[in-house]
Amino acid sequence: MAKLAWGKPKIEVAVSTNGEPITSATWKVFPEIKENSAKLTPTKGTKTEAKQEGGEIVDVRYSKNSFVFECEVFVKKGDIRPIEDEDGLVVDDYALRLTPEDPDTEGFKIDCATVSVEESWTSADGKMLKYTFDVKKPKTGKMIKPYTAPVG
Repeated sequence: MAKLAWGKPKIEVAVSTNGEPITSATWKVFPEIKENSAKLTPTKGTKTEAKQEGGEIVDVRYSKNSFVFECEVFVKKGDIRPIEDEDGLVVDDYALRLTPEDPDTEGFKIDCATVSVEESWTSADGKMLKYTFDVKKPKTGKMIKPYTAPVG
């Protein structure tokens, strides 16, 4: 049993409407992702300072953080793209949930994100698809929610 929520993750996506996954949505499992390409990156909220005459700070406030999740997927023979795009553009919003290698550790869930896709090719990896999920305000709760896969 792992102590940390790391390792090879299971990534699932479903269409999101009005800031939440569609109730009857079928969660699609992403095919194998490139090693160490799955990454959730926060961007610290904007800092606003109130300064008095002379430059001393009277008060400070921050806006909320923003988040981006990225991963790269190998394009293998017979695979179907987990999210269809038109030259990198994806029409629908998507929800995403990530289960770490040890499913008893806590992963995360994103209820609503705008998705973009970048297609590339190298002789080392072949054809790859890089998926970027720009997290948006959900219908309820936090933008990044704790998620643990159900047992069974």
